Amino acid sequence: MNYLAHAYLSFNNPELQIGNLLGDFVKGNKHVAYSPRIQEGILLHRFIDSYTDQHPLILESIKVFKPAFRLSGGVFVDILFDHFLANDPRYFTQESLYTFTHSIYQNITLHEHVLDEKMRTFFGHMRDYNWLYLYKDMSGIEKSIRGICKRHPILGDANVAMQIIEEKYDILQLLYSDFFPTLEQVIFEKVQ
Repeated sequence: MNYLAHAYLSFNNPELQIGNLLGDFVKGNKHVAYSPRIQEGILLHRFIDSYTDQHPLILESIKVFKPAFRLSGGVFVDILFDHFLANDPRYFTQESLYTFTHSIYQNITLHEHVLDEKMRTFFGHMRDYNWLYLYKDMSGIEKSIRGICKRHPILGDANVAMQIIEEKYDILQLLYSDFFPTLEQVIFEKVQ
């Protein structure tokens, strides 16, 4: 899952959400430097990633990107599933997505004091360019995929990834639709 899903799966708890968003930045046991609830969010992020990476529906989604992408299909699935979440009427309307994403940016701003320079830069770009809301449009997904492939060329050709997404969009959306409610239930039970 990508940032919109991690934020959503924090169930409107500000510190849990910050920790869940920081999960990719805080490695090893460095989470112990944060408040208990932020630590819980960092560990929740790790649990979500582990659960997702092993789930049969995610593994099937990743296979859609093979053989063109042997190792990086999961990156594209994470980004695309945020697009599906942003457009899923079970979770958001256009207005509620706008309100939710801006509440995330406000929460990041309120917690800037716990962010290091790299985090401040990253989340500043996320906020300033409204990444989370723009995930609703394919142009936002394409920009995200092109950006990550440019920063990390080892991921592969963004043009090929976008072509696969266009060709397999409906299949991937069905896999998301079957997977996300299960993930939501598992995480809800874990944080309660």
